[in-house]
Amino acid sequence: MRRHRTAYICLLASLLLHLTALYLGDHLWRDELDAEAFRVRLARIPRQFKPPRPTPLPRLDVEALKVEMEYLRADQPAVAVRDPNLESETTPPEIEAPTAPLALREIAVGAKEDAPILEREKMISPASLGLADSMGAASMDLLRIEDMARANKDHAAVIPSRATRRDLSGYVNFTQLRVYGASSGRGALDALSRYVRDHTQLLAQVRDKTYKLFLSEQLLKDPIHFLFEDTLSAYDPNFLTKFSAEEKALLGRYMREGGFLFIDGTNRYLREMKDHLREILGSEARLAPLPTSHLLYHSFYEFGGGFPGEDRSRSRYMEGDRSWYYPINNRNDLLALQQEQVTIASGAESEQEAPVLQPSEGLWGVELDGELVAVLSDLGFEGKWRASFNTEGEATGISTYALMAGTNILVYALTRKSGITPQLPPPTWMPGQRPVAMVQEAPLAIEVAVADELLFDDLDAWLALVVAPIGSEITEDITVRLDGRYSLELLKRGYQGLLFHNLSAGKHWVELSYGGQTQQVEVDLRGGKVTTLTFALNRFAFVVRLRVQEQEERADWQRWSAAFADLEVEEIYLAADREWLESGP
Repeated sequence: MRRHRTAYICLLASLLLHLTALYLGDHLWRDELDAEAFRVRLARIPRQFKPPRPTPLPRLDVEALKVEMEYLRADQPAVAVRDPNLESETTPPEIEAPTAPLALREIAVGAKEDAPILEREKMISPASLGLADSMGAASMDLLRIEDMARANKDHAAVIPSRATRRDLSGYVNFTQLRVYGASSGRGALDALSRYVRDHTQLLAQVRDKTYKLFLSEQLLKDPIHFLFEDTLSAYDPNFLTKFSAEEKALLGRYMREGGFLFIDGTNRYLREMKDHLREILGSEARLAPLPTSHLLYHSFYEFGGGFPGEDRSRSRYMEGDRSWYYPINNRNDLLALQQEQVTIASGAESEQEAPVLQPSEGLWGVELDGELVAVLSDLGFEGKWRASFNTEGEATGISTYALMAGTNILVYALTRKSGITPQLPPPTWMPGQRPVAMVQEAPLAIEVAVADELLFDDLDAWLALVVAPIGSEITEDITVRLDGRYSLELLKRGYQGLLFHNLSAGKHWVELSYGGQTQQVEVDLRGGKVTTLTFALNRFAFVVRLRVQEQEERADWQRWSAAFADLEVEEIYLAADREWLESGP
């Protein structure tokens, strides 16, 4: 019996050793495969072509090429040319010269002409942009943003920057719109335009003309329409909003062709607008809360935890088939009741207990074919934007954060891939977006290398996280933390990697959570280069482990994007001012 027990123990130990060896071997084998695939990707991209130097020709003996030649006279005399055309001569006609007068007419200095000179030059209309069309590629060199905004051929135009998203320049002309139960809000748009002009490179202004009802095709040129709740225009107490069949058809065309709607109001108003959008877009679209990883929260300013007033713990994708579900929230009714009770209690001896307010639902987005086409908001941005004109009171700080959120919404609408805003190339006279520095030649090669390293440390760095094997998709929730102070949660599936822009060079601590597993790794980012981390879930028997590996090869942004052009990568732009990330806790 003891022999059998000893044999079982030895067999179990041998099995455990074999399993451990297989696990470690599989782990190392997969790491080597991922690294080899990464190296092959970068090796496929051809480097800059340098023409070969021409091979010098052998020197020829000049003395050997000299040949002495002797001029010989012709034996026969020259033959006279007999051509009858050459013998004929023509006499040119005489030209009569006019006789000059003996005395010139006296003309006083500054006198008028005897007859008026009528000459009218045809000017090019700025609305037709004929000057730009006639000059071809040099049109942006001669036209200013102010001229294009005044012509208003397009209601908006932007010049994006590859260096940082905050260098975005251009213009936008807001259109005033008034429909049943909603309007664009002239005061709110004026406040947002003023803030955008003061804090960005965008020229924003509100047009004087107001369109009643959504029936004009000129409204299709606007990149964004704000629909704030307007209770004064709703005369039927049973309905807060109404759209005719023609308005619904034009609204559907607007959103399908790249338009964007931002709808803000009370809970009942939003639920009615949700029903209208569902009827306009049909079952192809869906409604769900926006995650904080969406580009709308990071398009200009950084709102990693959501806009002010949002309760992000409630904003999650709804379970089951509830794509057009929007919660019922009587927050505004409770707020009105609370204010009434406070007013009554101010004159009474004892105060009544105020009802507990429910938090705001935040931003809910309507997606059509994977693109965000409309946003529902109960944050009350209209009143907060208009309150910015009041320089007294505590509402100033709240209005500032609300205007920063409005800037993000506007910039996202102008720069979205499926939008209608023209993206113009920068003019030739505009200086380069990236810093250019000259490094003087050093007598020693080591000094040049040190100078180059210091120069690149001042540039921004990139951090890429790619699922291994390359080409696989993200199938689980993923959370990334940088240096313990920046957190990003990505709930959307189908991506094959993440790419962080505008990181500072140096060492960073990265914590990655994927598929219920967490791994931490320290990476050393190089300025002007992309550092890549590959990650995957290793499943061996009943053991699940998250594997994270840093690739040794680093490449610049153009080379890396060309090597991984077939991957669907979610890009995250960090704030241009990274003091909160670079400074200590």
